[in-house]
Amino acid sequence: MTRQAKELLSAFAAAALATALALAGVQILSFLKNLDNISKDIRTAAFQPAMPQAKDIVIVAINEATLAQFVYRSPVDREFLANLLKTLERKGPKVIGLDILFDQATEPDKDELLKETLRSVKTPLVVSYSNLANVVTEDQLEYLNAFVPKQQRAAANLAKDPLDGSVRWMYPGESDADEPKGFVRKVAEVLGIATPKRLVEIAWRATPDSETGSFAVYPAHALAVLPDAWFKDKVVLIGAVLSITDRHETPLAVIDGDGERGAMPGVMIHAHSLSQILDARPEPGFQLLGSHLLVLLAAVLGVAIGLLKKGIVLSVAASLTLVVCGWVGAMLGHRVGLPLVPLVAPTLALGLSVWFMDMLIGKAERKQKQFVQGAFSRYVSPEVVKQLMERPEALSISGSKREVSFIFTDIAGFTTMSEALSSEQLSEVLNEYLDGACQIILGFEGTVDKFIGDAIMTIFNAPLEQPDHAARAVQCALALDEYAEAFRKQQNELGIPIGETRIGVHTGFATIGNFGSQSRMDYTALGDTVNTAARTEGVNKYFGTRVCCTQQTVEQAPEQRFRKVGDVVLKGKLEAVGLFRPVTQEEFASQLNIDYQAFYAMLQLADAEVELTCEAQALALALAARYPEDPLFQFHSQRLRAKVFGVVIRMEDK
Repeated sequence: MTRQAKELLSAFAAAALATALALAGVQILSFLKNLDNISKDIRTAAFQPAMPQAKDIVIVAINEATLAQFVYRSPVDREFLANLLKTLERKGPKVIGLDILFDQATEPDKDELLKETLRSVKTPLVVSYSNLANVVTEDQLEYLNAFVPKQQRAAANLAKDPLDGSVRWMYPGESDADEPKGFVRKVAEVLGIATPKRLVEIAWRATPDSETGSFAVYPAHALAVLPDAWFKDKVVLIGAVLSITDRHETPLAVIDGDGERGAMPGVMIHAHSLSQILDARPEPGFQLLGSHLLVLLAAVLGVAIGLLKKGIVLSVAASLTLVVCGWVGAMLGHRVGLPLVPLVAPTLALGLSVWFMDMLIGKAERKQKQFVQGAFSRYVSPEVVKQLMERPEALSISGSKREVSFIFTDIAGFTTMSEALSSEQLSEVLNEYLDGACQIILGFEGTVDKFIGDAIMTIFNAPLEQPDHAARAVQCALALDEYAEAFRKQQNELGIPIGETRIGVHTGFATIGNFGSQSRMDYTALGDTVNTAARTEGVNKYFGTRVCCTQQTVEQAPEQRFRKVGDVVLKGKLEAVGLFRPVTQEEFASQLNIDYQAFYAMLQLADAEVELTCEAQALALALAARYPEDPLFQFHSQRLRAKVFGVVIRMEDK
């Protein structure tokens, strides 16, 4: 066999292997599958062509204004629902879909009225139902069976992606002999439309413009005064559109987040699915055979680039150009009707085939060595480097969710100090400070995540598991505080105006892992827990404290003593978090702490009584006056003088 023939045979094998690995990788590896979903979600949310508002489907919405009319919010008042169905029937809809699960009793008379109404309505009616054990108990199922006629039942479940919880398909129902068809399939059946008994990908209906929804939505409590023509011969879906209940993430969340389309009510999801059936619109995804051929084409292009033998730099540049063009073309092409072609698997196939060809010409070892060496140099913690040396596969861009404890530190007035020092002085002071702080952190086996100027972000319980991570973080914070205070006093004596170090400690769940690209990666944490930890450090300046810990940390550090600061609503948050100042055993047993507990108990009374009596205020202020140097006494006494009562503190700044 000639050299060229061997080379072509190797190239064919490289293309076949790259294709197989790319297809298998996207199916097996969750982060690749998730990335593929995101690439489709972006196109669905941002690049769909506008569509007119659906004419055949309207939604009767049970909203907050509707529920405000009743004594209780849940279950929805059944007399109201009975009258709603009767009123709607008079308006002449083609079919009514009632997306409410009647799985428990309410007021007997009202229950009986609705039960009779369901049986007397002449308009075809579909009612939500479930017999799944994870949705209803045996008692609830028995009640459902007695309440909803069998011919009206439709499975109310939604088909969610196990990876991210997004609703991506129409739920078919009929998972067993007792389960009815899915809600949308049941409505379609009433309309005489056959539907397949499988998961069908939803083609989400785009909006006409930013002001108009995909469907007309009318409030349920106003139905009686609305024109009959708005409902005549229409498919009318009734369901809740409340802000905090029955909301489900959709692919549109990649752009809309927690907005109306990103977190969509179940009835609205049914409307999108039913609209697709009525319009006979195909599934948005690419067909299986076409997807496989596209991946093979990408692998062949990668092999062709390798056969040019222009060097790895040019090969990578050419590959990146093809990938960028492919992704941009797929995004823009969706706006003019191009299906949701797969992007991750072809990209992976292209990259793999280029890599395989590079191996064939003897440069893979050098490339891999440079990659690993470059990645290692970007990690701060020696423990992380050690772990990666033992398991180099951890360099993949992936993450895992786990409970961790964070420490954030920051030097007060650092910017002002830096302006007063020369570059050499600033560098010397900062390096000495950070070196000492890092020695303490590593002594408690914390992972130094990153430096942000003078600030330090530290993680406990990652990458190695530490069952006592919260308690360990508190002890580390106290050691850092002791060190930072000693360092500050030493530097102040030398004429260097370094300020106090403020420290925040918080415990919660975050996504931990290697994030970035193969040319630059960081081992770090992502999630709202990180933001809370950072803001916990920042609020020290308002309380006059140096160390603050959240309730979540305190609960896992039973051996440590604390003084309660208050229930603080951090900037950008809606719910209060308990903040505490760690203290020594001696301080906890002191008269100061005994008086503070009595003082704080008085403040808590204000939450119940709206405001303290003048007598109680005077007593509290007198107690605080005994300790003019204590920051918490002084903070709360200032609030009392300003007639701000209670222990709930709302932060307007970070």
